[in-house]
Order: sequence, then C-alpha cells, then structure tokens
Amino acid sequence: MAEIVHAYERKLPIEEDVYSDFYIPTGKVYIEYWGYENDPKYLARKKKKIELYKKYGFNLIELQDKEVQNLDDILPRMLLKYGVQAY
Repeated sequence: MAEIVHAYERKLPIEEDVYSDFYIPTGKVYIEYWGYENDPKYLARKKKKIELYKKYGFNLIELQDKEVQNLDDILPRMLLKYGVQAY
C-alpha cells in the first residue's frame, strides 16, 4: 500500500545459499520475519542467519509476531532508520 519497491525471498549476495524474506533496495535493508519461535531447528537456523547478516554488515529489520500485529505503525518507523519513507 505504501508503494515501496521490494523483493520477496531474495538471495543474499554472498557465497552461502541464504534467502531473506524481503529486501528493500532504497535503504539496502533486509527484513526477516521470525515466525516459529517454538521450533528448535528453526531457532538454530535463525541464529545462523543473524550471524551471516552481522558477518557481512547487512542492514536487517527483524519482525516478530507482536510487530506484525501492528505492522502499519511499527514498520514505517523501522524503515525510517534506513532512510526509507513509507508514507
């Protein structure tokens, strides 16, 4: 609705075969939605992905269920930190 150019399920530009949930080219920011907090395998993969984002210095916005419930209020503020204006 905010007409933000984005890519869904974009491969990170690294050697490892890792995909982000969303990529916003304007702010060079990746968005990850962490949805399965009770699954040990998922949590291990989440930890590994976060380490890769840090290792390569990528901008990352992390979303949990509580943020998604108020996404229209929360995401624009998070994007603004990376110079992306949502409204």
